[in-house]
Amino acid sequence: MIALAVQAWGAGIELPQEDVNHPVSIRAGEAAHWKQGSYDVYVLRGDVEIRQGETVARAPEGVLWLDRAEPYTGRSSKVIAYLEGPRNSVRVDFGRGGDPHALTGSKSQTLVDRTWLGWFYTQSGIELSVPVPAEDPNVKPAIFERGLEARDPARFGVQPAQLIRQEELAAPVGQAVAPQGRRVRFVPRSGGRWNLNSAADPNTNERITTGTSGVQILIDGLDQLGSVSIETDRFVVWSANTGLTNPAGQQMDLNDGPLELYLEGNIVFRQGDRVIYADRLFYNVRQESGIVLEAEMLTPVPQFQGLLRIKADVLQQVNRQQFQAYNAALTSSRLGVPRYWLQSQNVNVIDMQSQAIDPVTGLPAVNPANGQPAVEHRMLATARDNYIYLFETPVFYWPTISTDLTSPTYYFENIRVKSDQVFGQQLLIDWDLYQLLGIQNAPENSKWSLSTDYLSQRGFALGTNYRYDNENLFGVPGAYRGFFDAWGLKDDGTDNLGRDRRVIEPETTWRGRALANHRQFLPNDFQLTAEFGVISDRNFLEQYYELEWDTLKDQDTGFELKQYLDNASWSIAADVRLNAFFTQTQGARLDHFTMGQSLLFDRLTWYEHSSVGYADMQVASTPTNPVDLAKFQLLPWEVQGGGLKAFSRQEIDLPVELGALKVVPYLLGEAAYWGSDINQQELSRVYGQGGVRASLPMWTADPNVQSELFNLNGLAHKVTFEAEYFFAQASQNLDQLPLYDAIDDDSTEAFRRRMLFNTFGLTFGDQIPKQFDARYFALRQALQSNVASPSAEIADDLTEVRLGIKQRWQTKRGLPGQERIVDWIVLDVDAVLFPQADRDNFGENLGLVDYDFQWHVGDRLTFLSDGFFDIFDQGLRQVTVGALLSRPEAGNLYIGLRSTEGPISSNVLAASTSYRMSEKWIATAGTSIDFSQAGNLGQNLAFTRVGESFLIKVGMSFDASRDNFSVNFGLEPRFLPSSRLGRVGGVQIPPAGALGLE
Repeated sequence: MIALAVQAWGAGIELPQEDVNHPVSIRAGEAAHWKQGSYDVYVLRGDVEIRQGETVARAPEGVLWLDRAEPYTGRSSKVIAYLEGPRNSVRVDFGRGGDPHALTGSKSQTLVDRTWLGWFYTQSGIELSVPVPAEDPNVKPAIFERGLEARDPARFGVQPAQLIRQEELAAPVGQAVAPQGRRVRFVPRSGGRWNLNSAADPNTNERITTGTSGVQILIDGLDQLGSVSIETDRFVVWSANTGLTNPAGQQMDLNDGPLELYLEGNIVFRQGDRVIYADRLFYNVRQESGIVLEAEMLTPVPQFQGLLRIKADVLQQVNRQQFQAYNAALTSSRLGVPRYWLQSQNVNVIDMQSQAIDPVTGLPAVNPANGQPAVEHRMLATARDNYIYLFETPVFYWPTISTDLTSPTYYFENIRVKSDQVFGQQLLIDWDLYQLLGIQNAPENSKWSLSTDYLSQRGFALGTNYRYDNENLFGVPGAYRGFFDAWGLKDDGTDNLGRDRRVIEPETTWRGRALANHRQFLPNDFQLTAEFGVISDRNFLEQYYELEWDTLKDQDTGFELKQYLDNASWSIAADVRLNAFFTQTQGARLDHFTMGQSLLFDRLTWYEHSSVGYADMQVASTPTNPVDLAKFQLLPWEVQGGGLKAFSRQEIDLPVELGALKVVPYLLGEAAYWGSDINQQELSRVYGQGGVRASLPMWTADPNVQSELFNLNGLAHKVTFEAEYFFAQASQNLDQLPLYDAIDDDSTEAFRRRMLFNTFGLTFGDQIPKQFDARYFALRQALQSNVASPSAEIADDLTEVRLGIKQRWQTKRGLPGQERIVDWIVLDVDAVLFPQADRDNFGENLGLVDYDFQWHVGDRLTFLSDGFFDIFDQGLRQVTVGALLSRPEAGNLYIGLRSTEGPISSNVLAASTSYRMSEKWIATAGTSIDFSQAGNLGQNLAFTRVGESFLIKVGMSFDASRDNFSVNFGLEPRFLPSSRLGRVGGVQIPPAGALGLE
């Protein structure tokens, strides 16, 4: 009911499902700030962006309520965001599940609307990159009131759910706050005694104000800087002859005229999070130029953790857009003599200003505060005679560095040292190509790196990676993002792929891959997706990119142009196979989807998927190396050929509510044609399915259930019973068609080909038993019951009764007045009954039984178990039990046992831990052991030293399948925006200096 009520409200509530270990990053062109109870309130305008992991929310303006958690409490910080703008200018992308190659996947979620209300939770901090906020406005902007109204829970509770038309929002009408002008105040430093003198100079008609014995100068209303605090022992101020404005002689208004300052002695300059220490300083505010001697600055840098420390003999501001530093050093260390730093003889920084473009309209953007054209700033730095020092020793020199200060990586992006028995001794270095090539005006939000790698047993390798995420490509409005990644080498070694494949001669000497993905959001709700993937040989990915090979989507080549039309969409797509050693379908197709269309005054609901195109299956080529050739046979559905492919699948539902019971009778039908079946003949198929689905929710709650032992504060039991019966018939058998729409990735198909020999002990010409055929498993799982099924070929005669029960036991946890509802126990159970067991389930009436159990004993301890059972002979029976203990910032521990019986038998014990032994040391370890035939599977152990400036990791691992022992060394600065080494118990180690000097 809540979900339907939210759907009726135009803005909607969304809780991004990102990992709380990701920080929340916030950006905007302008900001106003004040406190509201425990919340920091920010009203943001101008390209507002909120990013957490893969979730990105963008809008012209918004209101944020920030609740920052205290360090080391284990509590998450919270951001409540209300965003709004003109029609379709609010865009929220909920990401792709962390899959960098899923740009063509179907699991992305993007919301486009006029308004949006959402919550973000994080245990890794809130990164706020906005101009210095203005003071608390006397009259709150109108958008703040609308945000408060949007947060009102009364908007969701009592109205019956119905679809209503969202009226057009009026343009924001926030009331402007009158500017206070520039103002200078003088107060004693540290509450001590001080002297202040002010007199007019008759020769220049200026006022000269001097102070000694420790003074603090507070300046408000400066352009770009906002409010500034300056502490110094002595000062001189030249200003317009406006006189002093209060009886104590400690304040002056400077709306017009000159303003120059000379300071000396223990100068401390503060502006927001930026702090500058200096010996002497002169600054002309009107001309925006000045010079600082013996300067040291602590300043935040966008996209980096903590504060960076900059020292220079001379810091000079030439004008509003140009800055220079002489004999400058940069580090994140707070030690008197840092362990590392970058030293430059001369640094020149230019503020490159350009006309901002509205991402929605593509037209020049306007500053909403003053109506003037909006300006984008890019701080580009050029440094000469550059040295990198480690432990006071220069280890690297480069004559000139050109970089964007939002990403100051100083040539090196990553350095890794490894050693193992597969690749030998390895030195892997990633470089910043923008800096190497001296490219200053690089595209915004892009990274371009060069990989130069040495592997002693394989050879030298080169690679490049280019990533981008921007707006308005070639002037076309809309966001776009993507990447290009290429890496290759002349391979002088042999592949080691485990067990019976430890010595395999590569099919080619020159090996590598090139992969590119691009996605662009176009006007009128169009979306363009393109990908390109070419690989040198069948084993390259498995050897060099094993994680991608095992977990990510196939590296295909093709494009798709799609338009979303409310609850419908249409698309045109084309694919071509470039890698002959994989079985893939190439061709072109046109698809149309309609989902949840109401008919006959909401009595019926209609779903539809229609497609027409040309499908050409190209089967995998035969291996040339004898090891792979000895266990290679095409799968039954891999048949060379192709032709016209067309189908239309429709479903009509008749929802009926019988009190709490919801019953949905339905009819599903399909007419399909293939120009080439498994015998390369034409084939037509008619498929029909009729059934009924039902669900019954029930719940009870008892607030009197209390237990300190089980951490219970009241208990609610929520149950949903689910059932479905259907009867289906097809005019053709499933095994008459090739799988033009594959149901497995290339890696799984390669494994299935070897299963014939390794698992079942069969020979050439035999086939995997039908009960282990992937097609029939997908059929029994009722893949064909989905109108949007990913594989049109999966359909056949079938009768099933599907049963399920979803259970939640919930309680309240938290401090008094701050309780939250949590799942205490979760238990889901599903099973399928087969009335025609001999035909549909290999003689067994019960099958496909599975369960999922979670018991959250407390916020730190969880017991887990899941299982799957097929009852027929040698059917898969698998059970996993385990426990997860997590203590934020202290460590975590997982222990689990997985027992598998069926075609294979195994009992695998897996354990892993990450533990912070002390403030300076972190230990991580893991092990996997099979108590059946396989025996030991592998171990890893590593120690990380938490230094003041670096995280240093030394680790080792053993892979029993490959008989490979490896040692690796990692070095990582602590100011990087995200750390691979510095995460304990799911929480990022604070950046250097966050808690003072370490």
